[in-house]
Amino acid sequence: MIGVAVGSGMAAAAAEAGGADLVMVLNAGFFRSQGVSSMAALLPLANANELTWEIAQRHVLPRVTRTPVVVGLCAHDPVLDLDAVLARFRGFGVAGVTNFPTVGFLDGQYREAMDQSGYSLAREVEMLAAAKRRDFFTVGFCFNPREAIAMAEAGVDVLNLASGFADYHPAESPGHQDDLDRAVAAINAVSGALRAAGRDAYLVVVGGPVILPQDAEQVFQRTGALGYLGGSSVERFPAAETIVQTVREFKLATVRDQRDRFGAITARSERMHELFETIRRVAQSNAAVLILGESGTGKELVAREIHRLSPRGAQALVCWNCGATSENLAMSELFGHEKGAFTGATSTYLGKFETADGATLFMDEVVDLPLSVQASLLRVLQEREIVRVGSQRTIPVDVRLVAASNKDVAGLIQSGRFRLDLYYRLSTVVLAIPPLRDRTEDIPLLVREFVHEFADRYACRPPTIPDAVMDRLMAHQWPGNIRQLRGVIERGFVLGGGGRFRAEWFEDVLAMDARIAAPAASHDARRDARGEGMAAKRARLPEVLARLGGSKAAAARELGVTRRTVYQWLQSRESSG
Repeated sequence: MIGVAVGSGMAAAAAEAGGADLVMVLNAGFFRSQGVSSMAALLPLANANELTWEIAQRHVLPRVTRTPVVVGLCAHDPVLDLDAVLARFRGFGVAGVTNFPTVGFLDGQYREAMDQSGYSLAREVEMLAAAKRRDFFTVGFCFNPREAIAMAEAGVDVLNLASGFADYHPAESPGHQDDLDRAVAAINAVSGALRAAGRDAYLVVVGGPVILPQDAEQVFQRTGALGYLGGSSVERFPAAETIVQTVREFKLATVRDQRDRFGAITARSERMHELFETIRRVAQSNAAVLILGESGTGKELVAREIHRLSPRGAQALVCWNCGATSENLAMSELFGHEKGAFTGATSTYLGKFETADGATLFMDEVVDLPLSVQASLLRVLQEREIVRVGSQRTIPVDVRLVAASNKDVAGLIQSGRFRLDLYYRLSTVVLAIPPLRDRTEDIPLLVREFVHEFADRYACRPPTIPDAVMDRLMAHQWPGNIRQLRGVIERGFVLGGGGRFRAEWFEDVLAMDARIAAPAASHDARRDARGEGMAAKRARLPEVLARLGGSKAAAARELGVTRRTVYQWLQSRESSG
């Protein structure tokens, strides 16, 4: 059983949407919503029963349609007419009653004075027993074995074992596990006492150090508790953090010089900001664009931004991956086919070019197209018309083409696997996306982005990323680039359940990358599509730099290596010279 103690209609509706088994309306929830501690519920700030009923009647009951509502009653109100109150509850559809505010939260001299004056927990037990006799569902706050047994003997439906008011501390804070251990011991003591007294009670827990889902999970594993009732932990703590983060995000969105987000792309590095500016200029034209970059760098996102910012942006972007496609399938997918054109062609099919007429077609891994299809694609780009498979009729098309590849295009051209004339047609503008290892300053920004994405998906607050973990992530080479980083962050949510990230969760993934990269680092073992090893590329570096006017970035692209590798080779030559 998962219950939520609320102080507002919004919180109640959200709890129902989240699947709560019951909603408890307590005056403590009202004070939490005002930004003060739940402890204020025990102070003489307002008549507890009148305040709680106003919240229930005006705000909660109108907004909760499926979930039982339990209302807190102070049994010690000297003017409480229980029969009249319960009749009113029944008329409004209230399902149950709980003893709140309760003297159980008081201790020491204050509690002794209350007991001596007749305001003991026994009066609350009597109130719950009376409500039970009138067929109301009852939830009893209790604090020790003696009180739990008394409530069980009175027939209270659910015993709510309280460990004090929840006081939020990060799960990794010193002493949190010690507090949980003490709470577990107290729960087991109550369970044991109930069994010894022959009472088969339904026991749930509330408050104290049980503030996170993983805390509740630990309690369920180590005790006989059958549920959890949360107030601050599900209403105040996450709401406060969410509001803080949301306001910060809106604040960032209003800063005029905030440049780290470009549509769906997030980056802080200078190279990516230069790419953003190029995309803005390119988008306004109708020129073909070739996007080059390693797998996982975000080539499709770049294509989407080109389309979104273009005059064609009102139409849908059409995407197609050319990888591992046979000649017949590629011709049909790109140009369509007529009914009866081949076995299985039971109807006319519009290919990607017709579908993208008036819009943009993104062809990923275009270099993987069979040579015969490359020839047909070249003709379409030149003539701006297609012929469906099985037809002789030409159909004019107005399509802006954006293509992409993660392969060594120059090597494929030299080996005869990609047509040079098609390359010239596709490469009016070439956009090179740098790998993540060459823009490590983007990693913290991307990590934050993914943390919030997965916190929303896994319904938990964004976890803490310790500096040591962030340093480890920034030092890694990331052969799978942003896609791999995103997967690693999700792994942290799967393993940690929203808790503080730990480096050991990622070490096996990072170590596997190192093992894969080790053989490839050998100069003679690593070969590209030209059959050229790293030693040969290094030997050609001076000639390439001289021809390209000393541009290290251009030399790195031509040689098929990273810019960092070029700098390392140059530093090695200087030190050896």
